[in-house]
Amino acid sequence: MTAVVGVLNKHAVAIAADSAVTIGNSNGKKIFNKANKVFTLSKYHPVGIMLYNSADIMGTPWETIIKMYRAQLEDKSFTSVEFYKDDFIEYIKSKNYFTDQAIQLSYLNSFSFIILSQIISDLTSKRPDLLNEPDDVKKKELLALLESRFDELIVMWASTDIYDEFKDLDFAEFDSFTKPTFNDLFDSIFTSNKITPSSKLLTKIKTTIYHLIRSTQYDQSFTGLIFTGFGDDEIYPSLLSIKVSLVFKKRLRFKSDTEKSASISTTNPGAVCPFAQTDVIDTILTGIDPNLDNIYIANFTKHLKKYNDEILHRIGDSNPILSEQIRNLKTNDIVDAFRKANNDLRRQKYINPLMNAVSSLSKDDLAEMAESLIYLTYLKRRITFAEESVGGPVDVAIISKGDGFVWIKRKHYFKPDLNSQFFNNYFKK
Repeated sequence: MTAVVGVLNKHAVAIAADSAVTIGNSNGKKIFNKANKVFTLSKYHPVGIMLYNSADIMGTPWETIIKMYRAQLEDKSFTSVEFYKDDFIEYIKSKNYFTDQAIQLSYLNSFSFIILSQIISDLTSKRPDLLNEPDDVKKKELLALLESRFDELIVMWASTDIYDEFKDLDFAEFDSFTKPTFNDLFDSIFTSNKITPSSKLLTKIKTTIYHLIRSTQYDQSFTGLIFTGFGDDEIYPSLLSIKVSLVFKKRLRFKSDTEKSASISTTNPGAVCPFAQTDVIDTILTGIDPNLDNIYIANFTKHLKKYNDEILHRIGDSNPILSEQIRNLKTNDIVDAFRKANNDLRRQKYINPLMNAVSSLSKDDLAEMAESLIYLTYLKRRITFAEESVGGPVDVAIISKGDGFVWIKRKHYFKPDLNSQFFNNYFKK
């Protein structure tokens, strides 16, 4: 995991990220504190890129892709940050997505295995005997449960929004491309457990995976890419975020994360955009820990129900009509109104004043704020029993219209004074 943040106002955008990366496999997890997550997107123009979550796309490190893109970009520029983002995506496509068919099928196999295993685990959590002590009757019961569950999933996921690049992917094309992968998958899950699923069930499983891959509502393992800075025609900075997950048959599975994007203007003079592990930053920005806020809402809901039950108890049988009206009260509407009132008050009394302060910060204050937000996220995990998944040196940079991309703090895997050739060659095309 990680913590990444962008702090923007009319003067500049400050970006900061920790250095922790979590590597996991069948033997467990290990955290390293040397990962790079902040990069210049252009050597010549005021635009940068940050990443969080997965550090690669289907095995190819994003750092390599970013630096290859930067090299071929040379001194070319665009009128807006959005055009930089679009050009970066087109570059990935031009390089055949840095993947091939075998890799795509391998990742699809892992993706499908995790989903199918989780569904079977959920169905058998209360009936472990269906797998642990299988007989013909229990096998049939398990297969029936699976058919019913996949019927539900198909209806649920088929109705969600579809990635633009996947709208022309029909099931026949998907089935033809993935047939070898699914044959191996079904062998590893069903044949190994001496279960023989019907062809109808296998088709339902494929159909569910097909809809999941196309659905914008299903977030599997993904990389968040954050483009920020200034285009040639932009006076104020902007920050755009996208989520990229996988490649399937010349199609890139990505979507814009509009809720985590920001554009500075006269009406929006300051913004703070946290990514990945945002709990501490959200606490600072909103004045309350998000988890604690959810607990308060849950407690309010519970006590509201208790209050209604107590009134019903006191009324007893004396007024059946009133009792029925109380039972029909929509407590969810009351809870939603309570939540909205709290959010409005929080924004008016806390968030807006804080954003007004951010809008007037100098460049060095922006950098200090960005670094502090990351450090506080690390500190909370350091002094509690939470996994220290945020840590290591904090890389900090400022991007301004006049001065461009300026590093405030940056770690090196080498000693700068011993590698002058690196800096001498940096701007060579």
